[in-house]
Amino acid sequence: MTAPPRKPPVKRLAKPSHDHPTMQLRLGKDGAGSLFRNAYMLMLNTAVSAVLGLAYWVIAARYYTAEAVGEGSAAVAAMRFLAGLAATTLIGAVVRFIPRGGPHTRRLILQTYGISCLVVGIGCAVFLLTLDVWGPNFAPLDGVWIGLGFTVGTLGWTVLSLQDGVLTGLREAVWVPLGNLVFSVGKLILLIVLAAGMPVLGIFTSWSLAIALSVIPLGLLVLLRLAPRQMRRTRARKPPERREIGRFLLGDCTGSMFSLAMINLLPVIVATQFSSEENAYFYVALTIGGTIEFLAINMASSLTAEASYDPRRLADGIRGSLVRMGILLMPIGLVLVAGADILLGVFGEGYAEGGATVLRLFALAAFPRVIVELYFGVLRVQGRTTQLAVLQGIMCTLVLGGSLALLPVVGIAGAGWGVLLGQVVVALLAAPGMIAVVREAHRAPPAPELPEPKFDSSMTLTLRSPWSEVAAGTADDYGTGWARRAAYYRTIAEDEEEERETSGQQPVLRTA
Repeated sequence: MTAPPRKPPVKRLAKPSHDHPTMQLRLGKDGAGSLFRNAYMLMLNTAVSAVLGLAYWVIAARYYTAEAVGEGSAAVAAMRFLAGLAATTLIGAVVRFIPRGGPHTRRLILQTYGISCLVVGIGCAVFLLTLDVWGPNFAPLDGVWIGLGFTVGTLGWTVLSLQDGVLTGLREAVWVPLGNLVFSVGKLILLIVLAAGMPVLGIFTSWSLAIALSVIPLGLLVLLRLAPRQMRRTRARKPPERREIGRFLLGDCTGSMFSLAMINLLPVIVATQFSSEENAYFYVALTIGGTIEFLAINMASSLTAEASYDPRRLADGIRGSLVRMGILLMPIGLVLVAGADILLGVFGEGYAEGGATVLRLFALAAFPRVIVELYFGVLRVQGRTTQLAVLQGIMCTLVLGGSLALLPVVGIAGAGWGVLLGQVVVALLAAPGMIAVVREAHRAPPAPELPEPKFDSSMTLTLRSPWSEVAAGTADDYGTGWARRAAYYRTIAEDEEEERETSGQQPVLRTA
């Protein structure tokens, strides 16, 4: 009796290891737990930075008058807005194309820095020449030397923002939280040191000098060590063409500019319409509300970006993140709504009475914001930048338009109402699309096993809040954070596949 013919062996790709947390979520159910733990660790890292940032403003309220806090926060808001003109629109491209820069990686980095600083420098010149138009809160910036210092600080903030994207693109994002820690501690110390000698400009000066503490050493590290290492590792890779970079920027810039206007222009608008004291109350409430909101957005963005390789993993990630964010947000939101007066009372007299209402509104706005940001992340992962830009434009119009209409009626609380109403409307518009994505992903067949990519131990991303930049002491990439992370994860698969084809080597997991 002859044995039945044996089936020819089926050549299978190497099964991915589940040792790395990123691999665990997107390649199997066993990894979901580790991915959630990773998201919790990211939130813990951000919470530490947020605590240092809140300590900064508590000390500022103790050492400086409310008028000085209002003028200092107005200068910081202007700096963030002007720096965002370039950083917000370019950071997604930085992460997308630096891993593919090959021998031109360092030149690409320097060109990005140069173009960004040129654009921001022109913006600073226009702003300073029209300073009278912006209101009395910006009067301390008047003067040649003070204006020059403001411009230098804004250029440093621009490089700091882009530097996070550069480190992420080089797969060396482990340096981002370290730079953030140096900046946060440095500005807190400088705030106290400068209080006696600079009672008005001490707040903005402490920010500007602390930027140098982070930008200079990390910049040297990038240009002298990390970029050359990347160039050696990818020397056989063809760099991206200018046309390809242009197409990417065209699709991503529109929505990013809407986010820039909505997030960074809102505090500037408040600063132009209210006194320094009222602006101080608003800015502190904005800082606290944005920090709490970010804890949920952090989990949503990291899970969605990493799960985007497999549609069914994406659906599981969305469901899991919604449940966890609900558990996280409910108690924190209730505490903020019920205890806003007590919390703001820590900052000094007047803060509770002046900012409690707007803090409660920002806390409530965090709930619909979760749905909005989840759906925005899905659109970026899917490359649907046109629809993304439309929704971001609607949200920007509602938030800024509503705030402008309500600020004269109800005071600084009008900005809180504008944000809350805008988020609710866009969440209602995004909900059907979110449900459709989840249902479609659930019906989709499982994705084939992917080759095992090489991961550095430094892959952890530091995610940042739109309105908690002050608390975290970092430049906000709210509109671009999704683009940065999505571009980064899409690039991993493309680059590793290209590298294997070039070298003819089997994929291995790199842990160092």
